[in-house]
Amino acid sequence: MNIQMTTITPRMANHFLGENNCNRKLNKRHVKFLADQISNNKWAANGQTIVMAEDGTLMDGQHRLHAIIESNRTVNILLCTGAKKADMSTIDNGKSRTSYDVLTMSGYTNNRLLASSLAQLYRFDHANLARDGGAATPMPNGLVEAAVEQIDQRVGLDWLVKTAMQISRNTQLNSTHVFSALHLLVVKYGKETVEDFADKLNSGGDYKKSPTSAIPKILARNIASGRKTHRAYIFAMVMVGFERWMRGNEMSVYRNSSVVLDINRFYKTYNTKINW
Repeated sequence: MNIQMTTITPRMANHFLGENNCNRKLNKRHVKFLADQISNNKWAANGQTIVMAEDGTLMDGQHRLHAIIESNRTVNILLCTGAKKADMSTIDNGKSRTSYDVLTMSGYTNNRLLASSLAQLYRFDHANLARDGGAATPMPNGLVEAAVEQIDQRVGLDWLVKTAMQISRNTQLNSTHVFSALHLLVVKYGKETVEDFADKLNSGGDYKKSPTSAIPKILARNIASGRKTHRAYIFAMVMVGFERWMRGNEMSVYRNSSVVLDINRFYKTYNTKINW
């Protein structure tokens, strides 16, 4: 690996960006800020580097390179070449990477759903999901890929994503909450039973006042009335609905006041089985 101060022209920046196939989504506002810094002679050589992998892949610095192009100015900056591509998820260029960024760089799809679901499952295992409001302890980026691999091995990532998104389209249930609930349910009850529940939820129910038909109706009433609910309301309702469905019970309402009590109960009876 080699690091040296390099004069990077807009043309060189464009060339480096041609190998930008693994980075996070570009933040145009951040690019504009950096371009303004360059144009107004406020750019400082503060030791941050443009990082290129051994195979030429751009690992870090896309926002700075885009800013060089936008400002149409030449900039002296440290250039690191020959870095290991496998270490890309550990890089932080001053704008904190998110779980979504890490998943994107690792080649996953449906990353907004994955990132938000991982965060919810992390909060659940750390008994922090019942809190309604306030900042939750974020999941460290170093845990992201391993967590996704464990979900895939134990539950089946493709099935979980596809099912959560399909249920969301058909019922308006938030896909993140559905994803998280289905994961926990499969871990405890097995995939076959949960698949049956998901199919019934998608098709509009399987018996009179079944939870699989009631859950979408309850949500629709809440939306129509503009009623504000706990941030984990849908998650809790799906979990409770499944438990009632397993017993063959009816369901017609799910009260917001029940969410915290139910989630605190879930903490004692469910576990994601993810090694955080």
